[in-house]
Amino acid sequence: MSAVERPPRWGEATAALPGQYRLIRVTTDAEMAAVLALRQRVFGDEQRIVDASVTDPDDARSLHALAFAVDAAGDHPVGTGRLTLDFGERGEALIAWVATAPEARGRGIGSATMRFLIAAADEAGAPVVLLSAQIHAEPFYRRLGFVAAGDPFLVKEIEHRWMARRHPGTPRDSDAQSR
Repeated sequence: MSAVERPPRWGEATAALPGQYRLIRVTTDAEMAAVLALRQRVFGDEQRIVDASVTDPDDARSLHALAFAVDAAGDHPVGTGRLTLDFGERGEALIAWVATAPEARGRGIGSATMRFLIAAADEAGAPVVLLSAQIHAEPFYRRLGFVAAGDPFLVKEIEHRWMARRHPGTPRDSDAQSR
C-alpha cells in the first residue's frame, strides 16, 4: 500500500497508510475490543496513566479509528483514536485516546489516524477540535495545526496541555465581536 495523498474521508471503510497498514472506522464489537486492548497496552501497561478502565461514557457516542499492521499472519491493531462531536457548548469536537503501539511508532500511523479524525470533525462542521496532549507530543500536534490553549496540568504525573485546532474558515471569537 502507498501513502495517502489526502486525508481519508470518514465514510471510507479503509484507507491505505504508509507501509503495510490500513485504517478503519470502528463498527463492530470485535474492533472496539481491539481499541480497548490497545488503549490498555499504551495508557495502562506502558504509561500507567489509567489504573483500571480504558473506557469512559463518551465511547458510546463517539467515532473510533483503528489502524492495523497487515502481514502474512493477519491484521494486528497498532493505532487508535477517538472523536467526540458536540463536546462543548459551541459544537466543539474532542479527540482523545490517541495511541500508537510502540513497535509502530515513527511510521505515520498516528498522523494518519489524526488526519482521519480531523477530517471527520471538519465534515461534521465542528468549529474547533480540542485535545489534551501530553507535553512531549505537542510538536506532533502542532504539525497537524493545533495550538496550545492553556497551562500544563498533570495526569498521573505526566504533563498535559489542552490544544485546539480551528476549522478552516471558522471566524475567531474576536473576529465576530469586531463586526
